[in-house]
Amino acid sequence: MFEKPVDSCASCPLHAGGRCAFVPRKVRAGERLWEQGEVPPEVMFVQSGTVALTATDAEGGHWWNGVRGPRSLLGIEAIQGKPARARAEVVTDASLCSADPVMLRVQMGTDGGTPQYAELTAAMVPLLLEELDRRSEESSGRSGTALSRVARFILEHSEVVASGQRGPFSKRHVASMLGIRPETMSRCLGALTKDGIITVGRHITVNDRVRLEAIASPPHVPTAPAPRKRSKPAEPKSE
Repeated sequence: MFEKPVDSCASCPLHAGGRCAFVPRKVRAGERLWEQGEVPPEVMFVQSGTVALTATDAEGGHWWNGVRGPRSLLGIEAIQGKPARARAEVVTDASLCSADPVMLRVQMGTDGGTPQYAELTAAMVPLLLEELDRRSEESSGRSGTALSRVARFILEHSEVVASGQRGPFSKRHVASMLGIRPETMSRCLGALTKDGIITVGRHITVNDRVRLEAIASPPHVPTAPAPRKRSKPAEPKSE
């Protein structure tokens, strides 16, 4: 689920100590922020709106995808001058705040100097850790059965899965993100609908979150313990 949009600088987690290194701007849906493999020109904080992250392999197949909403920090690779793992594209009209990564390195003390903005560092660290946690969870999003993958995605992003074939988060697109066929995606949605767990309209409505969570996280099956080696009987002592 997405966090609540940031209404003002006063309610922003980055507005620490009365000063902020980030500058706000409006971005239209469809604008690409950076490509996979290039160093992001800016570090971005999402005030409102939705941004899609898409990573492809050498054959053009999707191997990692993510959806980011309000209060997300993007382009964190740029702080260390590293290339982005994924392409970033604005899906819905958004309010984004951007900061120059070189300036952030200086202010956070990552270039070897003494931090000049302790409040900024303290404010950014939780956001950096949250983004790393999301990436770790998403990298395992293509594991498990098709039904469990679909259930996990719905739990997190039911509001962005839309009907139709051309939307940025159409069922076909989501199927590609999860590494399953579109027809498999349709079967999974049909099964969840038949059981009354979700309702599929223009967007997906979760009717029974407890059952959906159980499907998304199937019970762990413990591994059977390895058989114990039998010890050889002791040799009888010779008289």
